[in-house]
Amino acid sequence: GGIPQGTVIHEGKIVSERYYARSGGLIGFDEEGKLILTSNTSGATALKNGIKKAVTFGPFLIVNGESSAVLGNGGWGTAPRTAIGQRADGIALLLVLNGRTLKYPGADMDDLIEIMERYGAINAANLDGGTSTVLVVDGELVNDPIDGDGRHQTRMIATAIYLEQ
Repeated sequence: GGIPQGTVIHEGKIVSERYYARSGGLIGFDEEGKLILTSNTSGATALKNGIKKAVTFGPFLIVNGESSAVLGNGGWGTAPRTAIGQRADGIALLLVLNGRTLKYPGADMDDLIEIMERYGAINAANLDGGTSTVLVVDGELVNDPIDGDGRHQTRMIATAIYLEQ
């Protein structure tokens, strides 16, 4: 399967920690449910700062109410996207966008920033895209992941954000 990038924390324990040199960093929740975005933080430092669940990716879209400046598409292009954010009232936002079709071309980083701003995010980050953009509800795939060759498929993913009822 997939290999996690950067640090992964689950239930207050470091599950994986690998070198990560891309834009973004640690995307996690502390014990109070606050979404924390931090660059250049080790897993040990994250745990000391109360992070209970986290993955590593990026880029960060909005940090402490300040939208990121992305030149053009930031080199990321337009594709299916997955993003996470949080409003000031604590409501978490999860965004899954289909892409790679005429009807649903996908989004670039500026599009994600605009959507997260529209929904009031004060912190937001890109989680990944392409065939990593998967939304499953009650065991059923509800979006349409399409790879760069036009095939409708997913790929192995090492980490996930999930909600329980």
